Amino acid sequence: MQSNRTTATLQKLLRVATDFGATDAVLIPVDKIVVEDGLAEKCTRPRCINYGLSKSCPPHVGGPEAIRKRLETVDFAIFFKIEVPSSILYSGQGRELFQLLHETAARIEQEAVKMGFSGARGYAGNSCKKVFCRDFLECRVIGESGQCRNPDRARQSMSGFGINVAKLYEAAGWPFKNVVHDNGAGAVTGMSSLCGLVLL
Repeated sequence: MQSNRTTATLQKLLRVATDFGATDAVLIPVDKIVVEDGLAEKCTRPRCINYGLSKSCPPHVGGPEAIRKRLETVDFAIFFKIEVPSSILYSGQGRELFQLLHETAARIEQEAVKMGFSGARGYAGNSCKKVFCRDFLECRVIGESGQCRNPDRARQSMSGFGINVAKLYEAAGWPFKNVVHDNGAGAVTGMSSLCGLVLL
């Protein structure tokens, strides 16, 4: 059972999400986070173009087994989304939107640590190499065994852990908006949403 203090802290974290750029954010039961080996395997069959390029993607993450162990220690989870017109997401602004996604997950995580959730961990989508370091030949962590260029911004991708995003939307009570329409004139219409997860 949540204490009044814990409830207030969690509500503050939800506000951090929306203040920083999320369209909405909710608490979801940890047991509603579904992890499937088959989803993680999609990173390799067929091989994703981002496979092996950054520390946030396979094979440099622990995969389904690691996230299942992590979930055994988690008390709360914050799920958030950023809804945008599909025309913007699939335009030249797409990279900036994914940067915002990663940064929002990172900000919630960082604020959660300050509030006493020392093990907080944020997850986003897309490769951090593609989002933050596309102008560099290699991820510094992998290629040079060095420090990440964006440790306060980049977060690991949910895909590599096999997290079922559709089930997260279901748990949140949100429609799964990942539909892109072509109006016949080559223009993209409709809404899409990016999402992130923070385990507390």
